[in-house]
Amino acid sequence: MKELMMFIPCHRIPERCLHIKGKPMPLCTRCFAILLGYMFVPVAVLVPLVVPLWLPFLMAVPLLMDGFTQRWKWRTSTNTLRFFTGLLFGIGQAIFISTVVWSIASWVVS
Repeated sequence: MKELMMFIPCHRIPERCLHIKGKPMPLCTRCFAILLGYMFVPVAVLVPLVVPLWLPFLMAVPLLMDGFTQRWKWRTSTNTLRFFTGLLFGIGQAIFISTVVWSIASWVVS
């Protein structure tokens, strides 16, 4: 499993990773939370979830703000903030995928 995680692009900085029994996880907190958000894809696709396309993009804004303001050294982020912005981003992408799938499906059927 750990070998599979190495294919996921992530910086893996230990202080930005969640720790289990004193050892850092193989992914940073933000990447881990994004993957958790992706777990919403099957639910979003099975339920005909179609939302305006601006909503998933709006859900990405907190992650972008957190990431860029930290990168530009305007402030220091926390793992808690990284987790929630990553989770919101992952769920937003799941909703985006669902909206695109259902929009294409309704276009093909009609």
